Amino acid sequence: MAILVALERVFRFSGRDLPDPNPNMLPSEVMDHYVSDFPQLLGGKVVPPVQEGDRLIYEFRSNFGDKG
Repeated sequence: MAILVALERVFRFSGRDLPDPNPNMLPSEVMDHYVSDFPQLLGGKVVPPVQEGDRLIYEFRSNFGDKG
């Protein structure tokens, strides 16, 4: 019998783990939510998630310093 485990979403930016403000939000909406606390996220991107144990880690990356 298979057991389903709900994975906790965690959003990581600049080495900090940020809580999920609303599980119904898309990851891009969560990033927009955190722009007021981290203005460098404006125009940033969400990296596809990586599973760490029972957590699903989404990383936010700013475009600051990107070349090209």
